[in-house]
Amino acid sequence: MRASVSAGEWQLRCELAAAHRLIAHFVFVDMTYNHISVRLKENPSHFLVKPDNQFMEQVTASSLVKYDVTGNRISDGESKASAAAYNLHAAVLKARPDIQACVHTHSPANLAVSAQKRGLLPITQQAMRFYNRIAYYPNEVDDTVREGADLLAEALGDKWVMILENHGALVCGTTLPEAYIYHHFFELACRAQVGAAASGAELVMPAPETCAERVKKFGRIGIYDRTSRDWVASMALVEKLFPDYKT
Repeated sequence: MRASVSAGEWQLRCELAAAHRLIAHFVFVDMTYNHISVRLKENPSHFLVKPDNQFMEQVTASSLVKYDVTGNRISDGESKASAAAYNLHAAVLKARPDIQACVHTHSPANLAVSAQKRGLLPITQQAMRFYNRIAYYPNEVDDTVREGADLLAEALGDKWVMILENHGALVCGTTLPEAYIYHHFFELACRAQVGAAASGAELVMPAPETCAERVKKFGRIGIYDRTSRDWVASMALVEKLFPDYKT
């Protein structure tokens, strides 16, 4: 695979495989049904996503498959993505040229929050990063088909994070590191909310002006890239724990 693609695509493949390994390491996800996509800079109508028969911890740079934003497979060979993967990611990337990467997961924490009427509450610093910046998609139309995926992309609007009610989460970014890092913060916020709610204690709700100040400072889009310290540290961890990711 490495010899058949450009140096830029190979780097993206390695980084996308690494992101899958990292989420598998830090987050309990749903078998083969969660996935991450990244748009190819050389051809913005094409994107990479994992095949349907791999867990996140099994993804390598070579195993990733390529699709276009209309949902057509570009890669040669038998490997393919699930309909849920290529429809959802194709629809979002087609509707939003500013989005370069998407992370879609079903973790116990974000599933729990997706089932709560008030969604993500700004009760932690991590949650305040998303204050008034979350789109919600009702669990009405099957998003594994293109019609449902198109409706999901429409519901995302100009936001970067979406809670799929009774389903899970979608976190997007202007770069793959950004989508990964914000997904990490979102997961922490969901875990904290579930724990706080389970305690039965009265929740401390910060003032709206505090939340607005925090999201303005810590929720900015376009600030995370390959040089960001969290991504650099994350890649070093992948190199140590999962060196086969780049095969």
